[in-house]
Amino acid sequence: MFFVVGAMTGCSLGKMAVAQSHSRDRFVPTQSNPDVRYDPGSQNMADRIARAIGHSRQIVEQTHGAAFTHAQQLFVCHADCFTTFVPVSNEVAAAQFGNAIFMNDEVLKLREQHRGMPVENFLTHELAHLLLYQRAGPVAYIRVPSWFREGIAVAVSNGAGAEACTPAEAAQHILEGKSFDPAEVGSLFRDRTAPSYGLRTSIFYRQAGMFVDYLRERNPTAFQAALKDVLDGQDFQASFGRAYGQSISSQWPGFVASMSRLIAQR
Repeated sequence: MFFVVGAMTGCSLGKMAVAQSHSRDRFVPTQSNPDVRYDPGSQNMADRIARAIGHSRQIVEQTHGAAFTHAQQLFVCHADCFTTFVPVSNEVAAAQFGNAIFMNDEVLKLREQHRGMPVENFLTHELAHLLLYQRAGPVAYIRVPSWFREGIAVAVSNGAGAEACTPAEAAQHILEGKSFDPAEVGSLFRDRTAPSYGLRTSIFYRQAGMFVDYLRERNPTAFQAALKDVLDGQDFQASFGRAYGQSISSQWPGFVASMSRLIAQR
């Protein structure tokens, strides 16, 4: 649901450094998978994630057409512990932080109980972030625009992170001109996320996921070719331009037209 990067201001760098400085020795490995660890009190959730990770990993690798470069390290704990190790709000369900994934036990349960989004889907979402991070490398990954990083994670996880926004609501915002910019270029110093566009996070995620689905469905071969280049660390906009024979921005009018049809069919 969340990849920790943000604009690299002195304040955010300081928070990330503090989070990285904390020892993870307190986490206990699960019996079935030592790469999934938990803080005392979160064992049940960790055991559930340990059982699910193989299937989620398979989904992500098949969708991306690439394998993880090394083992996935997951840490499960309650909200206070979660924000100690990840510089984000305690209302975030899960976050990738470098080569690790942290999962917020309490918020995951609430999202499942009140919004019907299974914990396993959030796991798949974060693994999608991690695979792209591992394959492209940290610098190239940051240069992938936030809308695509989140969009492909939402798409592969059946909407995890976007569950508070329906496709129709997202489409209506797009038709009203309230959307992200597909021409955005990712940057270490200027990572544009939902607040940058005046959008709720769930709307931003849903719009991004829908656009990624549109790009894939319109030309599956071109999408996989572009994704392969991005996974290899190549420039995002150039990769899609080569694969589709035109810029991503040129795909936007067709996508907006499909949003009009979606609304008309309600």
